[in-house]
Amino acid sequence: MHARHHRGLLPLLLVSLRLATSAPAAAEGPAVDTKRFPKLAHLLLLSEEQEVLKSLKDDQDRREFQKIFWARRDPTPATPANEFEDNVRAVWKRADEIFSYPNQKGSETGCGQVLVLLGIPEEVQGGGAARRFDNMAYLREGSTRAAETWVYRDRPALPYHFTTAELRIAFDSECRFAEGGIVAADLQRAAATLVTRPDLSYSRASDGRLVPLAAAAPLSSGARAGAQALLAAPREDFPLVAETKLLMRGPKGESYIAGLLRASAHAKEAPVRFSIAAQAADAGGQVVARAAREVAASPEADGSLVASWGLALKPGRYTVTVAALLNATGSVETVEVEVPDFGGASLVASPLVVYPDEPPSAGAADPRDPFAAMHLGALHLRPRLGNVFAPSDALMVVATLHGAKLDAASGQAGLRTRFSVLKDGKPVARGAEDVFTKADAVASVGPIPLAGYAPGAYLVRLDVTDDVAKQTLRQEAAFEIRAAVTP
Repeated sequence: MHARHHRGLLPLLLVSLRLATSAPAAAEGPAVDTKRFPKLAHLLLLSEEQEVLKSLKDDQDRREFQKIFWARRDPTPATPANEFEDNVRAVWKRADEIFSYPNQKGSETGCGQVLVLLGIPEEVQGGGAARRFDNMAYLREGSTRAAETWVYRDRPALPYHFTTAELRIAFDSECRFAEGGIVAADLQRAAATLVTRPDLSYSRASDGRLVPLAAAAPLSSGARAGAQALLAAPREDFPLVAETKLLMRGPKGESYIAGLLRASAHAKEAPVRFSIAAQAADAGGQVVARAAREVAASPEADGSLVASWGLALKPGRYTVTVAALLNATGSVETVEVEVPDFGGASLVASPLVVYPDEPPSAGAADPRDPFAAMHLGALHLRPRLGNVFAPSDALMVVATLHGAKLDAASGQAGLRTRFSVLKDGKPVARGAEDVFTKADAVASVGPIPLAGYAPGAYLVRLDVTDDVAKQTLRQEAAFEIRAAVTP
C-alpha cells in the first residue's frame, strides 16, 4: 500500500475555517459601501468579477453585485446563514484593529487582504529571524511595524497549491506588497477555490442592468419546501437507504457530516430531477440543523437514484433524518450519528473515508450534482453505498487527526500512523508507517489496486500512536469487493 498526500481534503463547504482568527464570527451585515468594496475584496475577486464590477454604472447594480458575490461563495446555500460572509466580515474587523494606519483601514491593506484570503501564515520572517505569526508584537514593544515576509506552504488540507509549493509575500512597513507574477497567480488560484456556486453569474437583463440574485438563483424553493415537509410528515412511497460517509472538522466548533442516500424509485429518464432534505435532532428531539437542495441524477442500472446530503453539527449524538421527494412520491430514512469533539484536549481521529480513486472532475462544480455534498474544494469524492467496490477499482482511504500533544521541549507532536487491510481478521496488506510533527494531520493511503484481492469482505484499519501523550487509537471501516458493482 502507498501513502499519498491528499490536497483539498478539508471541505470547501466549510472553507471559512481557513479565515478563522481570534475574533468571533460576525453576523451578516448590510452591503459594504460601494466605494470601499473593491478595496476590501480585492484579492477575493476573480479577474472576470473585477471586470464586471468596473463596468457597473450605478450603486444599485454595485449592491446587487455584492449579493451575487457572497452567494457564489456560500458554503451552505440551503441554510439562512452565509458562513463565508460572516467570517470574512469578522476578519475585516480584526484587520482594522491590528493593521490600520492614520489614513487607511487595516482591512484595506495588503496584510488585511492576504489574511482574509489565506489565513494566518505558517511563518513570519523579518528582522533577521523567523517566528510564528504575532500581529500585535510591535504594539506591545512600542515600535513601528518593520518589513516582514509571510510564508505559506502547500499542505494536504488546502484545495489549491502554490506554484513552487511555497508562497512568500514580502510586506513593507505599511503592509504593502508587490502583487504580480507568481504571487498574483497563486493568490488568484486560491481565490477561485472559494467559489462554491459557479452556476450563479452576473447576468445582464435586456436593459443592461444586473439580473437580481433572487431571479438568478436556480434552486427551486418549492421543491426544497416539499422535501422538507417530508421530514415533518414522513412517508414511505419507495425504499430509501441512507448512510454517513464523511465526518470532518469545521469552523466555530462544528463538524461537517455528509452521507449518501439511495431511492429505489425505478426511474428511467435521464437526468432525473428530484429534491432531497436532511435534518438533525439532538438527544432531546430538538432539531438543530437543516439543509435541502435539488438534484439532477442519472438512474443506476436498477433505476435507483443516488444523491448526497450534508450538515454542520456540533459535538454530540444526533438522529439525522433524510428525505427524497420525486414528483408526488417521497420517502424518509434515519441514521444515528455521533460527532466527536475535534477541538478537545486529547487525540481524536475522524472516521475513515473510503472511496474509489477516480480522475478529478473537469470544469466547475455543479450544485445539482448528486455528489455535491462530497465536493471538498477541488476534490470531488464519489463514495459507494455500503463501501462496495469492483476488482477494477483502486481504493483511497483518508482520516484527519486532531489534538496530538506537543512535546514541551521541541514544540512538536510525535504522531505515527499505519494502515492495514484485513480479511477474516487476518492482515493481507500493510502500509508503511507515516510520521507527523503537527497537532493536526491528514493520514491517507492509496491508491490501492483491488485487482489482486479476492472477492469478499474486508476491513481497512488505521492505527495511530501519540508518542508524546503515550496514547493509541484505532479507526476501522468495512468494505466489500464484488465482481459486479452498482455505484
